Amino acid sequence: MESILTTVLPVFGLIVLGYVFARLKLLDSATARGLTLFVFMLAIPALLFRTVALMKPLDAMPFGLWLAFFGGLAVTWVLTTLISQKFDSLAASGGAAAAMAVGFGNVALLGTPLALAYYGEEAVIPLGLIISIHAPILWFAATFQRELARHSETISYRRLGRELFWSLAGNAIVLALAAAALWRLTGLGLHPVVDRMLAMLSDASIPTALFALGLSLATYSLRGQWSGMAVLIVMKMMLMPLLVFLALHYLVSVPPLWAKVAVLLAAMPTGANAFLFAHRNEESVAAVSAAIALGTGLAAITVSILLYWMDSGAI
Repeated sequence: MESILTTVLPVFGLIVLGYVFARLKLLDSATARGLTLFVFMLAIPALLFRTVALMKPLDAMPFGLWLAFFGGLAVTWVLTTLISQKFDSLAASGGAAAAMAVGFGNVALLGTPLALAYYGEEAVIPLGLIISIHAPILWFAATFQRELARHSETISYRRLGRELFWSLAGNAIVLALAAAALWRLTGLGLHPVVDRMLAMLSDASIPTALFALGLSLATYSLRGQWSGMAVLIVMKMMLMPLLVFLALHYLVSVPPLWAKVAVLLAAMPTGANAFLFAHRNEESVAAVSAAIALGTGLAAITVSILLYWMDSGAI
């Protein structure tokens, strides 16, 4: 338990620090946005590129990991879509925003720092395998669901394909992972100067990501439809990790560390991309915003419990 507390408390302490800085207006919104862009566009991509470029051959193929994680996500997504129709705050456009909120966890700003802080650099491999296809798949699925609910007879598959392409082309994390995989094929390794630069950026990624997350939390509000928010939190932080755990233990076989990282990522609270989707379409904004704010706070407790269970062999 001591190792869990020494990992979880500093992680959420940095989040709280960022939140306090934002609430006291010690940093303006432009600075907060710039810091978040630095994390997404440079620091985390550098960490993933360096690790993948230098990693040893994989212990296992990624298909079992993908099947368990995204299979659990898909079941949670479908159930949320059905349940959302019973709540006015979640029912818009076939529940697309609600489904996005339970599928799109905060795997970059919170899940990655937590996994690396607790499991070390070996966690980068399962992290990269999940993150590399996480955003494109969910953006496409949510957009497709919304379009199908609103325009089932006139849906444009060409436009959906174009959106998927641009979501891939504009995602620095996906590009970094793809570039690293290609670079590995050359067998050239990394020049010491380049390696040192990437290492410095990698070292900055975890604290910067957590502080940036705290800054962003100050922009979310708990006001809104509390029933809808509760549904999103329960589905995202309880049902999805349970389904992923069951799939990893009874349906597929993956390395133990991969399984632990996958369950940890599945238990992450709703991430900012879900808010962006809701806000862009002006649907379920209050419930999604509140789920991000409260869910991130609750994660300090739920993550500690989850890590304890995994360490004790209970799950």
